[in-house]
Amino acid sequence: MCPESTSQEFCSFPVIWQFYSFLRHGLIQVFYVTWLYPLYVFSLILSNIWYNDIAKYGFSAMGRHVINKVDPVRQSDASTLQNAAGMERPTDLGRVMIGIGEQVYSVLLLSCFFLEVYVTGFIPYVGKALNFLLLSWMYAYYCFEYKWNFSEIGLDKRLDFFESNWAFFAGFGSPCVLPLLFFSPLVSYGCMAIHFPLFVLTATGSEAEQIISSRRTSWGGACFGRLQIFKAADSLSMWLLSLFALQSKRRLQEQKYL
Repeated sequence: MCPESTSQEFCSFPVIWQFYSFLRHGLIQVFYVTWLYPLYVFSLILSNIWYNDIAKYGFSAMGRHVINKVDPVRQSDASTLQNAAGMERPTDLGRVMIGIGEQVYSVLLLSCFFLEVYVTGFIPYVGKALNFLLLSWMYAYYCFEYKWNFSEIGLDKRLDFFESNWAFFAGFGSPCVLPLLFFSPLVSYGCMAIHFPLFVLTATGSEAEQIISSRRTSWGGACFGRLQIFKAADSLSMWLLSLFALQSKRRLQEQKYL
């Protein structure tokens, strides 16, 4: 179909019009690949570096440099998480290796969770609602992850606290994801990139853990049950790790026989 902005004489030649459409589409794709996509990736990397600096300076501004160490008790409030963060961790090299392992597994877990978020968007009828809810949880976890990293809170305690307070984190992350409902993907992700540092600072400077703990005490422990938000992502991550371990074992056996 010939656009109104194009002369009808030009459109009367189908071969020329098809060549023009193909050339135009190809040039647009070349522009995306050579300029727009690399610029987007570069801005994403740069933003992640800045987000970490923002969280670090916000954490320092709150005067949170020392972690109090007490006997760890497995509770779903992060006052216990922050106080017990360092007790179960080995020191020196063992602590470094455990920290690296947790970071690697955290990246894998969140990558699988992002895949889950992407797939839910294709579910008929309820897909958009599930996608919005999962995105809210994902952005809320990202916001608090900076604070938990600086507080040296273990991954298992993070997930336990997050899944035990899933309603709070759904509400915390939903304003950051709200532009997706009203704007195009390009505009909405731009708005989210602008708002995200503010939410990181809010999470870093908040006393959400202590407030949740006090509320639970005043309510006599009555609260929502734990919702295993990361169950599917954790199962997929463990499956991928088992495949990797199996491949490594096979390679070692092949090298042994050689």
